[in-house]
Amino acid sequence: DAKTHKKITTGTYDNKFGIALENIPGVYARAAKLKNIHLRGLQMHIGSQLTQVVPFNAAVRKVSPLAKKLKDKHGIEFLSIGGGLGIMYEDALASGDVKWWNRKAAKDILTPAKYAATLVPQLKPLGLKILVEPGRFISGNAGILVTRVEHVKNTAKKYFAIVDAAMNDLIRPAFYESYHEIIPVKQSKARAVKTDVVGPICETGDTFCKDRPIPRVAEGDHLALLSAGAYGFVMAGTYNTRPMPAEVLVKGRQAALVRKRQKVKDIWEGEATAPWQK
Repeated sequence: DAKTHKKITTGTYDNKFGIALENIPGVYARAAKLKNIHLRGLQMHIGSQLTQVVPFNAAVRKVSPLAKKLKDKHGIEFLSIGGGLGIMYEDALASGDVKWWNRKAAKDILTPAKYAATLVPQLKPLGLKILVEPGRFISGNAGILVTRVEHVKNTAKKYFAIVDAAMNDLIRPAFYESYHEIIPVKQSKARAVKTDVVGPICETGDTFCKDRPIPRVAEGDHLALLSAGAYGFVMAGTYNTRPMPAEVLVKGRQAALVRKRQKVKDIWEGEATAPWQK
């Protein structure tokens, strides 16, 4: 059990991925007889956004004996231990400071150093090349979605900040109920109020957060949705005929447009009229 969101587990019998551990020897034996197949390695993957080392440790302990047998019998060269190394979504900004990691509360959070210290002693005796997939960890906290407050709506029960970004731009909060830290782009001394930050799409689920204490905003203010660098743009779409946003790469005080904002005509460009509609 990877101890993560049910929609991003990959290593259980309830998941659609992979081959059951007990079936792998037979699959390799059959594949070894095929002339057009060269058996190179073995891959495991138990899930995504893991922040504890225990599930990785358990998985490696379980798979290592099998990897050794496959190496001895079929000459495999590598073992991929998959991805899943998580990032900080809550406290995303604060965790960029070394002092944050020195706190007692952070001592059990998984880091690359703890990941390696736990797994390398188990993997080294196998004599295999070890592959890892650290995608989210590399890019997740490096990306920010910047959005403008279009309207503020104050009802008897709710305070809404309706922004120009929507779930088609960053679907994780709507799809996974994921937490993304949201802060004003310009530092604000305004009193924090419980706010629902929502998009303009015709779905009640088009929500980035609910009842989140955020400094009171006004129309025209900009908010930054942090940790949008992984599973952000790649999961975006054009629902409600909303063009995809631009992407800007920042280095220090330098900024460069690396992806142009999509235009509505670009969305329609691939469409055609059927012969009977003419």
